[in-house]
Amino acid sequence: MSDETVAAIAHIPLARSARRMLAAPAVLLLAGVLAAIGGWLLGGLAGIGLMVAGGVIGLLAVNLSLIVFSVRLDVEVSTLRLRRLGSDQRFNLVRGPVTRVALRGEGAARLRPRFGALGWGLGPARLRGDERIQLVRLAPTDTVILVPTDAGRVAIAAASEQHLIAALGAAARVQQRLDQVAARARSVPLDRVVQEPPRAVPPPPPEPEAGRVLTGIERVRLEERLAAERAAALSAAEGERRRAAEEAAAAAQATREAAAMAAAAPAPRERRIPRIAVPRPRVPLPSVGAPRRQVVIEYLLAAVPLAAATALWAAATLAGRLDLPESSARLAALSLALIGPAAAVAALVARAWFPRLMGLVLVTALCALLLTGRALFA
Repeated sequence: MSDETVAAIAHIPLARSARRMLAAPAVLLLAGVLAAIGGWLLGGLAGIGLMVAGGVIGLLAVNLSLIVFSVRLDVEVSTLRLRRLGSDQRFNLVRGPVTRVALRGEGAARLRPRFGALGWGLGPARLRGDERIQLVRLAPTDTVILVPTDAGRVAIAAASEQHLIAALGAAARVQQRLDQVAARARSVPLDRVVQEPPRAVPPPPPEPEAGRVLTGIERVRLEERLAAERAAALSAAEGERRRAAEEAAAAAQATREAAAMAAAAPAPRERRIPRIAVPRPRVPLPSVGAPRRQVVIEYLLAAVPLAAATALWAAATLAGRLDLPESSARLAALSLALIGPAAAVAALVARAWFPRLMGLVLVTALCALLLTGRALFA
């Protein structure tokens, strides 16, 4: 049975936050638009390069939004299938506990995704600083479900955790049923296979000598022997085909029973689930599970270079400081475009991948802004 014909036991709806999912593409798209405008104002080869860079950033923003909104998760027989634009991943389920981990509140575990600075994450991540996991989280949920697989544990933020657990249980029962069918098939000894009693076959006639013409009796005996061998081969092939058809029918029946059990499962009840108490880390670092106030402050700090560059541009325009020669005006526009949008994007990237460097990026951008402002108003 090919991978394309395997029916999914259940489709898992994921918790989604459209506002958070569109935040990063919107920032990239804004940076691309500003870079294109700056290149148009700058002109020349440098302006063309800046406009091309803005177009590339805009395409990256559109591609990122399509990837995030195309994420789908299915539970198949002994497999988790994660699909998105340009990717189709399969994680084989293994024996182990399915646990729930709290990411907010007291005792919250620290989660550091490789990609996902705006409250969602998709791809490799680190849990509690040392465990490598795969993260599927499209909204800032309070908890995630950890599922053991052959590639490590997969953290899933589902819209209904009870539905996810029921689907995993159905997949485990289907796999157990298939293992039982395979064990029973292997346990049947070969000597118990019913066969027809051998019939007395007259001894084969001696092989004719080369160049001698067969008599009528020898020709008849040779044809009877060839017909008997052909019938025996056909009987063996038919028995093998029947055994394979029976095994495939048993596997299909087990899959249908599991799908019916998953579909007939009662709707999950809303109830408060006790969270697993995990000690807080001693060194607080910005992460997806950080307090809301801290996250808002970090985003505001990342937007400081953009706001400051915009304010300096407006002040220089009102004061008539941008009435410069063409070469000087191009350099000023390029400096403000790089200090504002580029520094804001660099701050967001630093927060996502290297949180300790975010302050260095902001200080560097403000210093460059001060030097630009001094050059304009000198």
